Amino acid sequence: MSENGWPRPGRETLPWTSRMAEFLTPRQRVLLPSTYEAAVVPEIADAALTLSTRLAAAEADAVAAVSRFDSDAASALLPFTPLLLRSESSASSRIEQLTVSARRLMEAELFGAGRGNAALVVANTRAMTAAASIRPPLSLDSLLSMHRALLESSAPDDAGALRREPVWIGGSELSPAGALFVPPRHERVPEALEDLFAFTRRTDLPPLTRTAIAHAHFETIHPFVDGNGRTGRALIHVLLSWAGLTPHAPLPLSAVLLADVDSYFRSLDAYRRGEPLVIVELFIGAAARAAALGRSAGRRIGRTVEAMLERSPGRAGTPDRAIIELLARRPVLDAGSAATAVGVSEAAARRSLERLEAAGLLRGYLIGPHRRAWRSPEILDLMDDVASALGRRARPGTRREMP
Repeated sequence: MSENGWPRPGRETLPWTSRMAEFLTPRQRVLLPSTYEAAVVPEIADAALTLSTRLAAAEADAVAAVSRFDSDAASALLPFTPLLLRSESSASSRIEQLTVSARRLMEAELFGAGRGNAALVVANTRAMTAAASIRPPLSLDSLLSMHRALLESSAPDDAGALRREPVWIGGSELSPAGALFVPPRHERVPEALEDLFAFTRRTDLPPLTRTAIAHAHFETIHPFVDGNGRTGRALIHVLLSWAGLTPHAPLPLSAVLLADVDSYFRSLDAYRRGEPLVIVELFIGAAARAAALGRSAGRRIGRTVEAMLERSPGRAGTPDRAIIELLARRPVLDAGSAATAVGVSEAAARRSLERLEAAGLLRGYLIGPHRRAWRSPEILDLMDDVASALGRRARPGTRREMP
């Protein structure tokens, strides 16, 4: 037990045999350790936790701020929630050092024009969309469905499956000995997840506290070979929505955590030392700032769209205004996608897009051979702002997950 009574992970010594041994030099094989220490994750379903008066008051204020954000999302922000989802997916991926611009993200999603990081962030958006459709209570099937949506295109053999091998964070690629953190051996993962699922059903903890601890505990279990961070941050949105805080729009929490990635990683380290209140305090502060960020982003997008409508040629009987309003959800279009979305012929949509380009509202370009698309630089810039917490980027650390 830690000083506050929260259970601290234990340790166990396990044998180590490298699958890469045949590729090592004789010296490397001699130096390779024969054992390593892995965490033993404690049960938390019924663990006691008491918040200080100060922290409880801060959580109440943050919950009120998040509720105001979601209230806005139910009305003024509702047309822009798809962009918030994509910006939050991009921010969550940036924490894993998967960086892609809003333009490349939208092109990859709409036209299948992306590779590398763009394709991975599109998959993260799919995972968050899958997460939004999950209904309580949390189960292994629902967790695996999120992970499958995340990795099915990039790593189909690992997608939607619990790991069957050791993983570790930091240290050498050759063995987990000396790593920054070694999650529990894979045989312990199913039982640890069931305990976590039970914890998420607790009603005696306030929602941000419960979500922060559930996220930290999930990352401590590290149930997958890859995608633990992004799946764990998608889980945040599931739990906040189920708690009634964000049923209408994703809170841009990862965008705020991105502003200080090192603090995020330090809070996870503290949790693994039996200090849960560090990440609780981080989440409370981040949630309040994320609510302000989301409301600000929605207002900025709204003002941008209104300004575009005022500058629109606005001919009667044309879809010009409908296409401008569509840009609030899809800032990259071609004639076919615009036509389908606003219910006109492809020829009419193309003429409208060309008029908006001539008016300086859109920028036309080739997305492929003989295929033309149009983009709104203003709205794409706003998406990049949200994904990077309005430009307050912190340089990510060098930590990474090891297979």
